[in-house]
Amino acid sequence: MSDAEKAARPAFQAFLPALKPALIFECVGVPGLIQQVFEGAPRDARIVVVGVCMETDRFEPMLGIMKELNVQYVLGYTPEEFARSLRLIADGEVDAASLVTAKVGIDGVAQAFEDLANPEAHTKIIVEPWR
Repeated sequence: MSDAEKAARPAFQAFLPALKPALIFECVGVPGLIQQVFEGAPRDARIVVVGVCMETDRFEPMLGIMKELNVQYVLGYTPEEFARSLRLIADGEVDAASLVTAKVGIDGVAQAFEDLANPEAHTKIIVEPWR
């Protein structure tokens, strides 16, 4: 195919179905998930990344460009919400200590992460390195 023929072709996006823009929240934070969202998202989708991936992750920006995806990363809470939470704790209106369901030393960290995978088992586990 010549360069002139390639230039005369309609844009790739013309072949995509006309869909309403979608709003997709990625709340999991595991490696590879943003790429999966890119692959499954319709053209013009807005992707809000809330999940915190604790590892290096990779995704294909060209796919996002071809679909004209809008990707936004957000913090879960506003500074005002953090300030109010701290004020409620400081004033004794919220018993933050009751949220701590276990304490572990460094040797217990791996098991603590496994335990936290079950939301019925623990709420917060404090790591005490001196233990």
